[in-house]
Amino acid sequence: MSLNDYLLCFFIYSFLGYLCEVVYCSVAQRKLVNRGYLYMPICPIYGCGAVLIILSMKPLYDRGMWYLVLILGILLTSTLEYLTSYVMEICFHMRWWDYSQRKFNIHGRVCLRNSLMFGGLVMLVMYGIQPYLKSWIDMIPSLALYIVNGILLMALLIDSIFSTIQHVNVSKILSKVASFMDEASEIIAEKTEAAKEYLSSSAVVVKLKSLANRYPTMKLRKVGKKRTSLKEFMEKHMEHKGE
Repeated sequence: MSLNDYLLCFFIYSFLGYLCEVVYCSVAQRKLVNRGYLYMPICPIYGCGAVLIILSMKPLYDRGMWYLVLILGILLTSTLEYLTSYVMEICFHMRWWDYSQRKFNIHGRVCLRNSLMFGGLVMLVMYGIQPYLKSWIDMIPSLALYIVNGILLMALLIDSIFSTIQHVNVSKILSKVASFMDEASEIIAEKTEAAKEYLSSSAVVVKLKSLANRYPTMKLRKVGKKRTSLKEFMEKHMEHKGE
């Protein structure tokens, strides 16, 4: 497969991953959840994971070593999820998912249940989807493949810029509010009122509620002396607006 082939695979698996996230989270929350960091209906972490698995597992797949594909697939996808969680927390000062309440978790970033599910997805990709997807991609003319990938890449670039700006702004909002909460005790009442006034903007409320709905276990990196969930933060410090 060429670079163009893998690029199209990235977008396809990113879309399939987005569908899996939406279905999984919607069933868990019993309502439709538009899960995803971007505006586009894709989750790039799934696309990256799938391409990484396809590239690294091919020698094992060709030798029929399915058990190593499963084990190493679990390790690779879990490592990718852990690193993604860590980097996003550093960048945005928020933890986008938290498995601290689940058994056999590592720092709340990965857990055994999700790792096993990723293992199942690895097997599905390698032995169920990829052989047919490769045959389908091979039938696409090179020029058409270049055009499709070019359009998707441009859309992803624009989306990433605007989505990052949005989330950085939210992060700044929360950091500013957190700084209000850390002021000296003698002016805490005054600063709390200032924070509520700062959060009274309907646009801010909409952004925070959207994040809370998409990532119900999201926790702020530091608010006061302990990690606080975004929902708890909103209930404690925001007025009930836009309901």
